[in-house]
Amino acid sequence: MHIDTNELIWLFPIAFMLHDFEELILFEPWLKKNASNIMGRFQGKVPPYIEKQLNTLLNKSTTQFALTIFLIFMLTCLSSILAAEFGIFSIFLFASSLFFMHSFMHIGQAVVMRKYIPAMLTSIFIAIPYGWVLFPRLLAAGIIDIPGLLVYFFSATILAIPFILGMYGVSEYLYRYMIHLLVR
Repeated sequence: MHIDTNELIWLFPIAFMLHDFEELILFEPWLKKNASNIMGRFQGKVPPYIEKQLNTLLNKSTTQFALTIFLIFMLTCLSSILAAEFGIFSIFLFASSLFFMHSFMHIGQAVVMRKYIPAMLTSIFIAIPYGWVLFPRLLAAGIIDIPGLLVYFFSATILAIPFILGMYGVSEYLYRYMIHLLVR
């Protein structure tokens, strides 16, 4: 079966959601069991701001976490639309690089924790294989060259944590606003 580049671009939001379904479904029960262990590993060993962010993340409900994923999913869809329909690849290249590089983070977390981490399985079986197919295809199609791809990988690696923390901040604001507006 041959999948053309456009179809591969459209598969990005699907791969993202399959990956994040694993995270969403298992996030809260896994955290309830492991939060104190995680905080114990980092408390007093990281800057206070990072410790505060970690504590905030560890106390999020599945609903709060899902809103962040929803926002990132919307950006994922937008990046695929811009790339597949309008030939604007920069956002797609950043987003797909971030998705690919982020999956290695989940595997690294599992190695450090010496246990299963939500999203580890789909990192191994969906996110990384998707990148292994996508990026050579984009190179072959002349959409990007190797130095450009390395810049996107590097940028995604450097900007991953600020991007994710920023999305959590936006979703926290939206969550409070939605609760205040819609749930009375």
